[in-house]
Amino acid sequence: MKAIEDFPFDWIARDLREGKCIPFLGAGASAFPKDINAKPPSARTLALELAKESMYPPYQSVRNAAGSNDPAAQERSLRAQLDCENLMLVSSWVEHGLGDRSRLDEKLREHLAAERKPLPYNTLHDLLARVAQQRPMAIITTNYDDLIELALFERKVPFDLFVVAIDRPAVEGRAQGATLFRPAGQDELQPVTGEQQLLDLELDGGQVRLKRTALFKIHGHIDRRRGGDDTFVFTEEGYVSFLGRMGSGDSVIPADLVTVMQSRTLLFLGYGLRDWNFRVLLDRVNRNRLQPKRSYAISHDIEPAESDLWGARKVVVFKADLNEFVPRLDAALAMTPPSSP
Repeated sequence: MKAIEDFPFDWIARDLREGKCIPFLGAGASAFPKDINAKPPSARTLALELAKESMYPPYQSVRNAAGSNDPAAQERSLRAQLDCENLMLVSSWVEHGLGDRSRLDEKLREHLAAERKPLPYNTLHDLLARVAQQRPMAIITTNYDDLIELALFERKVPFDLFVVAIDRPAVEGRAQGATLFRPAGQDELQPVTGEQQLLDLELDGGQVRLKRTALFKIHGHIDRRRGGDDTFVFTEEGYVSFLGRMGSGDSVIPADLVTVMQSRTLLFLGYGLRDWNFRVLLDRVNRNRLQPKRSYAISHDIEPAESDLWGARKVVVFKADLNEFVPRLDAALAMTPPSSP
């Protein structure tokens, strides 16, 4: 694990300007600014709210054990508390234990699509939108929110939207889950197959280039105007289905996205490196790279041993807070002239 002073800002700024770097945004990318009051909730916050509202059995155990001096009861309470903070576990209880998936959708819309207190995009979203004004780029996010979309709209950047909808039912002999696609300038998401070539690509000196910015939302999507387009990877079962489809021949990750990723540097921002999604996707990309390529991750809470494991996967981890990293990347971009389109 390295310090922020060792980060190759000049290289990454140039790669971003030339469309050779793919930012991979996790939950922390939407919630890091200290000067913004309205932020998406953390997974822990959502889990605790759902646990309380649904009377999740471990939540009742925590409540019943309050004030107990019995060591065994305290241990059970601690384990139950951890379960209450696990969004996948609580969501699985709500959807499958209670049979009430709609409650999950309503909870996310309450936090992410509230008209009375709309969420604003932040400096990282705006930075990426400004880069995309100069050169089309690919952006990948695990976030449900629409903040990067808002920044792209504000900067008048046309972009194609891809959404993994693992909660869509199986149809016509295909497995559960679908890839949804909305070309730039259109309003509706439509199902496509992972084998379809949908990215607007061109060859430039033997390099594959994007002709239009592409945004990939691999855990789902919320639409403030069109609630019917909402789709989320939320429960344990959903994550298992997602992981299974990512590595299969019937993948929900478009094949042309994997091709583009294999020739780019990946920059993981605000992402939990312990997440299995990260590992499966990275392994799939690295498996077929024509030549080794180093990627980078910014994390403020990773242990040294875990950092070493990611180093073995050619991901260099830098210990830093995004409140410090984003301004420094912005300054490096200001010193890097835009490349010719």
